[in-house]
Amino acid sequence: MPLLLHLLFFACYLLAASAVAVLAPNFVVWMLPQTAFIAAGGLFLASVLLHIVVTQSDRQRRIAGELALMRDQTHTLAEGMLATQQKTMEMRNAVDEAGRHGDERVSAMVAEVKVLQGLIETFSRSIGTAQTATVANAQGRPRLVAVNGGLAEVSVQSIVPQNDLDEQHILDIVREALRLDRVDVYLQPVVSLPQRRKRFYECYTRIRAADGSVIGPGQYIDIAERAGLVSAIDNMLLFRCVQLIRRSQQRSYDTAFFCNISAQTLSDTSFFADFTDFVVENPDLAPKLHFEFAQADIEAAPQESLLNLSRLAELGFRFSLDQVRHFDFDYTALADRHFLFVKVDANRLLEPPEDLRDDIDPRDLRKALDRFGIDMIVEKIESEDKLLELLDYDVDYGQGYLFGEPRLSRLS
Repeated sequence: MPLLLHLLFFACYLLAASAVAVLAPNFVVWMLPQTAFIAAGGLFLASVLLHIVVTQSDRQRRIAGELALMRDQTHTLAEGMLATQQKTMEMRNAVDEAGRHGDERVSAMVAEVKVLQGLIETFSRSIGTAQTATVANAQGRPRLVAVNGGLAEVSVQSIVPQNDLDEQHILDIVREALRLDRVDVYLQPVVSLPQRRKRFYECYTRIRAADGSVIGPGQYIDIAERAGLVSAIDNMLLFRCVQLIRRSQQRSYDTAFFCNISAQTLSDTSFFADFTDFVVENPDLAPKLHFEFAQADIEAAPQESLLNLSRLAELGFRFSLDQVRHFDFDYTALADRHFLFVKVDANRLLEPPEDLRDDIDPRDLRKALDRFGIDMIVEKIESEDKLLELLDYDVDYGQGYLFGEPRLSRLS
């Protein structure tokens, strides 16, 4: 009821009470003026109380009606959601059935649909906010390369020369690539030594421009960091790595992947909370995905980032230390934080610069790491001569152009 109407009723009650107070002594012989005023006050209060009771009853009836309507609507929505869930389950069962009985392309679609279902909400937020040459044959056509049974292929692309692009142009290319899904993943094998058996793959990102040319990390990483886009690139890489794991599991490939994570992503608590929720629902990912961090990032990591690292370790993930600048490791801390690998540049191992020679004899590095259950991966092995020198160091794994160049993943 509008306030003006309430005021009008109160005015009527007051007018009636005033009439009783003034006129009652003239019509009732025994009523004194004082008694008339008391009677008028009682009449006014009774009228106001009655008005309040009637108003509250009417309001309660209206609220009860609205609640009944809301219950009906909630029931209707619940029925609709249940029907939708049933339809979704029927569709998923149908896709699963097609995957079990269909051809290889349908099976691949099943794996990708399941990955997208689990990850699309996890990474869309980060993506929204947000230098190795490839190989081409002489005829200028793409050619397939067998990598662990077909996980990768080579396409005709070229790294854009550093001096040909200014910073703003590169930034525009990165933003457009994130928006249009032109962040490609390249794979490079990590082999056991001396057998040269492919054991792992390291995943790298390359940014593809609209004309098909490729922007290497050496060109865009610093620019992307300043623009706050590195976490978005990391998230896209992680998304692709999960796809690769799903594809390899589907084809019964026993391999794992190294995925580089920047300091910015390591400190992103929102991202890690979402990713943790996803991994809890997909525990089979942990043994197949090793996160790789730069030595400087781990040494300078704040406590919050180290807690995120611990949460990943509790979920079964293991880590690799990359971009090693000195050999003065805190071996106990690395082991406690579940680092299973340390990557060392072949040149730093064979000819360590002056600032590394006092840390530890490079020939003893592998033995020191072994005592803490950490394997050494020597990277940037480019020739047989260099490999022969390194075998004297009794290294566990090797990586470099000698064993395979980074090649474009077929999922990119």
